[in-house]
Amino acid sequence: MSLTTRRTLQAEDLLALKLAGDVQISPDGTRVAYVLQEIDAETNQYKTAIWLAREGHEPVPFTGGRQDSAPRWSPDGRCLAFLSKRSGSSQIWLLSMEGGEARQLTHIRGGVDAPVWSPCGQWIAFTAHLDEKGIQPESKEPEEKDPFRKYNRDVKVITRLLYKMDGVGYYDNRRTQVCVIPAAGGTPKQLTSGPFDHHAPAWTPDGRGLVFAANRLPDADWHPYCSELWYVDREGGEPVQLTHGGSDLAAEKPAVSPDGRQIAFLGTEPLEQGYGLTGLYVLDRETGAVRRLAAGLDRGFYNEAITDLPCPAGGGLTWSPNGRWIYGIVSDGGQVHLVKVGTSTGAVVQVTGGDRVIHAFSLTPDCRRAALAYATPTSPSDVYLARLDEPHPAPRVKHCGAVLEGGGVAEVQLTCHNAALFAEVEMPTPERFRFRAGPDAPEVDGWVLAPAGQEPGRKYPTILQIHGGPMGMYGCGFFFEFQWLAARGYAVIWSNPRGSQGYGHDFCRCIRADWGNLDYQDVMAAVDAAVCRYDFIDPDRLGVEGGSYGGFMVNWVIGHTDRFKAAVTSRPVVNRWSAMGTSDTGYSRVVQFGTENWWEPENMAPYLKQSPLLHASRMNTPLLIESQEGDLRCPVEQAEQLYAALRFQKKTVKFVRYPNEFHGMSRNGKPWHRVHRLKTIADWFDEYLKK
Repeated sequence: MSLTTRRTLQAEDLLALKLAGDVQISPDGTRVAYVLQEIDAETNQYKTAIWLAREGHEPVPFTGGRQDSAPRWSPDGRCLAFLSKRSGSSQIWLLSMEGGEARQLTHIRGGVDAPVWSPCGQWIAFTAHLDEKGIQPESKEPEEKDPFRKYNRDVKVITRLLYKMDGVGYYDNRRTQVCVIPAAGGTPKQLTSGPFDHHAPAWTPDGRGLVFAANRLPDADWHPYCSELWYVDREGGEPVQLTHGGSDLAAEKPAVSPDGRQIAFLGTEPLEQGYGLTGLYVLDRETGAVRRLAAGLDRGFYNEAITDLPCPAGGGLTWSPNGRWIYGIVSDGGQVHLVKVGTSTGAVVQVTGGDRVIHAFSLTPDCRRAALAYATPTSPSDVYLARLDEPHPAPRVKHCGAVLEGGGVAEVQLTCHNAALFAEVEMPTPERFRFRAGPDAPEVDGWVLAPAGQEPGRKYPTILQIHGGPMGMYGCGFFFEFQWLAARGYAVIWSNPRGSQGYGHDFCRCIRADWGNLDYQDVMAAVDAAVCRYDFIDPDRLGVEGGSYGGFMVNWVIGHTDRFKAAVTSRPVVNRWSAMGTSDTGYSRVVQFGTENWWEPENMAPYLKQSPLLHASRMNTPLLIESQEGDLRCPVEQAEQLYAALRFQKKTVKFVRYPNEFHGMSRNGKPWHRVHRLKTIADWFDEYLKK
């Protein structure tokens, strides 16, 4: 089908996309289990199922539930454990590869998460959200007959400092605990307890115990970014603390070496609060010494790419069988790649190559094969089988990452779930360019997406997109909203200004407590550079859009220039002073601003200096504000303040509020709300940019 006969993308096409992820390769490397997420438009819900793929065959569904996830192979490959809500809450189920019906293994009130097989295959560890009563049998809550209790169940009584979290909601008295259960069935055992959350359990090779991450400080809420590694025996007992990083190093995602003597983990500096790099560390269990690997690599071992189509994630640090290498992913210049790091040398070897964002990976025990799930600029997600022992240089991509170069192994694509849709819809390919805001400024990555059906010699209205975070990065993945705007006749510009991850520690940290300065220079330079390079951009019909911190930048931009003819600010930051008390972890940002508190008059200046609300008198650009009423990260009161200030001045402004939605609605909110949002944004730009 030629481009001229393809139809343009519709907002409702979002409902047809299928996203593959959380890939798990079988121990023999012949099969890949993965999660496929789809949308049921009739029920306005997401559904997930486990699928199986292998080379030379069409992928097939393996489970029949509507909410099945987290497939995990038994060590012998004969059985697959997975999570399912078919009993009412998330529980572990087992399914033999020889066929038959799935068997429910856990029956725990409140549900479970994070199943992990022991090396011998006789036990499965998991986490459960438990109160002081511990493990209770899964059952329906009895009907409350006392009207006082019945009609006051929704009352929230709060005593914690950290009492809410966006995407989770308001905390109750339950905490995440590590548990184990015999794989053959039996009574589960709770291994941790207390008012602490325990995460990412990993077995020791002998199967006698588990390593996990937890913040067990008595005043943990005052130090929400701290975390240590702990060990607990499979039979129970008091956990033993393994790391002692305190406020200098937070440990997460442990992986024990094949000989059990070392533990690899990801580490961050708590005081950086996201502006630092996620590093790779190794703990010597005998001496307690911690060393950082690849310290010279000025990139983070984490997927920092931002997308509006998040796929089921998966994959953790993986040791080679001889203990010489540790595999993980690194974010670099908009790309996310699989790398391996020498445990004795710290050398970093890029395994994969090309413009891609890997969001899930899994390796065989011999590390000769891997399952990958990744997005490209023209595909949101598919599953691939990579032969790591067969180097296959990837084609060089102009302006690829500044640090990681080369890479590439032989790969076979196993899935094409969106092939039919992509065959009938015209989707232009974004083009990367680089620019500087000034002679002393660093190079910055930018991208331009031409309008669908672009006609030579014609100029088009153009939208500047600004990502959130700010400690994230636009990547070489697929962004539905950008394609949607292109289908509506817009060119789209986006970039990774200073403050973004993927370009080194200094590049990210330089805007900490200084939003609206260097980052503002970069996003405006992105527009200038794109206008100079691409003659189809109409410099007199520019719009700007962003969400979260990107919403802050939109507010800041229109408070400092009238260059844009229309703007959209989504779930925005408006008043950094008031957000200290209303955002879920707002109070913790006193570290960034260098003050003891935020409420004393002498401490208010740094917060107000970076509050776009103070520039509302100079905001003349027609502005659409959209916010989520359940947002706990950038609460709706932020949007309300801006709307009230602009409407009071009789400025051109519209306020759209989405009920019962968290901060991430544009990525994982109710499907039809997402479609409504896309249409609302495009209609707003049409009104002011297509006159």
